[in-house]
Amino acid sequence: MLKTPECPLSHKSNQTSASDGSPLESPNTVSRQQGGTSIEEGFWFPVLFAFHDVLMTGEDLEVRSNALNYFFEALLRYGGDFPSDFWDILWRQQLYPIFMVLRSRPEMTNALNHEELSVWLSTTMIQALRNMIILFTHYFDALEYMLDRFLELLALCICQENDTIARIGSNCLQQLILQNVTKFTDSHWAQIVGSFCELFERTTAYQLFSATTINVPSALSPPPNGLGFEVPLTPTSDSPTDERSLKINGTDRGSISSGIESASDATTLPHHAEDSLRSPNGNASSRLEDYKPTSSLQQQPVVVTAARRRFFNRIISRCVLQLLMIETVNELFSNDTVYSQIPSRELLRLMALLKKSFLFARRFNEDKDLRMRLWREGFMKQPPNLLKQESGSAATYIQILFRMFADTSPSRAESRPEVEKALVPLCKDVIRGYIALEEESQQRNIVAWRPVVVDVLEGYSTWPEKEFAEHIPSFYPLVVELLGKELSADLRVALLAVLRKVGEVGLGIEGMSGGRRESVASVAISGETPTTELEVGEVGMGGIRA
Repeated sequence: MLKTPECPLSHKSNQTSASDGSPLESPNTVSRQQGGTSIEEGFWFPVLFAFHDVLMTGEDLEVRSNALNYFFEALLRYGGDFPSDFWDILWRQQLYPIFMVLRSRPEMTNALNHEELSVWLSTTMIQALRNMIILFTHYFDALEYMLDRFLELLALCICQENDTIARIGSNCLQQLILQNVTKFTDSHWAQIVGSFCELFERTTAYQLFSATTINVPSALSPPPNGLGFEVPLTPTSDSPTDERSLKINGTDRGSISSGIESASDATTLPHHAEDSLRSPNGNASSRLEDYKPTSSLQQQPVVVTAARRRFFNRIISRCVLQLLMIETVNELFSNDTVYSQIPSRELLRLMALLKKSFLFARRFNEDKDLRMRLWREGFMKQPPNLLKQESGSAATYIQILFRMFADTSPSRAESRPEVEKALVPLCKDVIRGYIALEEESQQRNIVAWRPVVVDVLEGYSTWPEKEFAEHIPSFYPLVVELLGKELSADLRVALLAVLRKVGEVGLGIEGMSGGRRESVASVAISGETPTTELEVGEVGMGGIRA
């Protein structure tokens, strides 16, 4: 087509005459003859649509895969000449429609039982999604005005109960950011963080606080996305908005199970939530379970209707997807380039999301009565817990805030007082909550929170001397109390770093950083009571009292 002189898209079209010597019609003439359609729409649209039609309807996987490859190869090779109007047409009529099935819950539900569509979703559609990110990156300058549309598409993929699609959507979101991170302007970052705000909102399980009284039939109307509820997605009067002091152990001494069992599979969603809950290995449900009653009495079997089970499954999926979002933020902003490029204002907006997620999970974990009601109504086999969300969001929040506080670049310096104001109270509460955990009955809570405590201690020990000294009266008593806990190797090392710096900064003892690690370990092994640190704190540093 492009080599044919008669085609207006040919590079020769403006230089070649007809056989009788007269000039060929100009592109504008051709456009007018086609009733106002652009040249690209007249010539490229049918070619691309042919590939699009095959990838959407082809029965053979290899045929669909070839059509998809040729479709995107044509766009990547020749799209540089497309005007924005034609890109808009392609988005509306060919690119976005590839993913329209995700907007239809009936089709998605049927896909779980319909082998052909299920295969199409897990192969062709996922391949298309990855190609979309390649296309955006290749033509960033031409397509950057479409960033909000690409973010909306990725959000649609992430908010699915299908674990494969949700995780691929999250991965593609990360790739879109990582591959274009140096090209983004402040307005682009505002759109990206805005997308995260929407994702955190849509995956927050507000319905946990009303699931025992909600009108399930109305909540099961066809939703706008994979996790949709007809009930509001914004906080209600029952939703957590307060910021009381952190109580990691809450009021429930029986809370010995992590909300999500392990980080390796923390965000695996059930392909079919109802089947997952019935399975003895029930992935999502077992990861939310907590609190095994001390009484030997067992609850009578609860009859849960299929409609209510679907409703419960959606809530569970939201809880697990929230973990996926926390994990995504953690991975993205552990990247040095991403961290250095995002404006402080937008980074603080992200931190607010993590704080809100943390407060939400804490509020739910402290509400033993609600958790027991959910259990009695058959929500799960045991009362649920959001320990993984609570500890995971706090850990990510603290890590990024510590990094911002240590950053001396001009772009971060302005936000340093705000960072310190948010960081110090949270760190103190984390340590207090950890100290209150009981070794015998709350081992899983301890395992979940110990890495966070280590991060707090390591972060604090690296502070400049001025800021470190200012907060010794607040942190030193807590550090001493930690010595009474069972110390893992990483926790012991972190404690040593803080105590040595207290000696240097608070007591003026030189050379503490070169002290031998074995000195404290040998005291513990010999069984002697480590009272020295207590005495130093009370006598040598202005009479600090725990």
